[in-house]
Amino acid sequence: MAQPNGMVEIVGSIPFLSLQKFERNIMEVKIHSKHIDANLKTAMHAMCGYALSRLGISTRLSNNISLNIHMRHSEHEGESYVHDDANHKKPRDFVIVLDHHQMNLDEYGRKRGDTEWGHKILETLAHELVHVKQYIKRELTGTSGVGLYWKGTKFELEDFRDYYELPYEVEARGNERGLLIGFLVQWNDMQPALDELILNN
Repeated sequence: MAQPNGMVEIVGSIPFLSLQKFERNIMEVKIHSKHIDANLKTAMHAMCGYALSRLGISTRLSNNISLNIHMRHSEHEGESYVHDDANHKKPRDFVIVLDHHQMNLDEYGRKRGDTEWGHKILETLAHELVHVKQYIKRELTGTSGVGLYWKGTKFELEDFRDYYELPYEVEARGNERGLLIGFLVQWNDMQPALDELILNN
């Protein structure tokens, strides 16, 4: 499909824990972005496969998953949801929005360097992929418009503190840093081969 001027679409195979699995996996990932370099896009591709694998999503199931990742302004640093046209009873198509502009500064208002900024994007992506896993396993259902249900229970937010106590957010925040660190360990070894595979697909 044609993209608006300035938009970049990358579609490629996604690695899990080895290059052999990388070549067999056909999960569809599309990254829609401006101003994100090819190296970071490749890392984002790799993170999708790595995170879902670590979260217990099988290669067979992942081969039927479609992820549309949009890098753009948003109310939140990251959000994820089931695609409007997807089967909501058996979701396989997802949208992830990452507002990389909000990630320029850390929690104390200090400007992040390029590497730290890239790591923050990957960590936020990992967080959202936990939510994707939750949707796939039907732990998390509903929509932000009508309400989200965790294992059949709807949680109401009375103030911002409640957000941090939501069970689906506790799981996502509890996994995001570990997924990032584990990914970076493998990334250093796999990056050259992954770059070549992504460019040749």
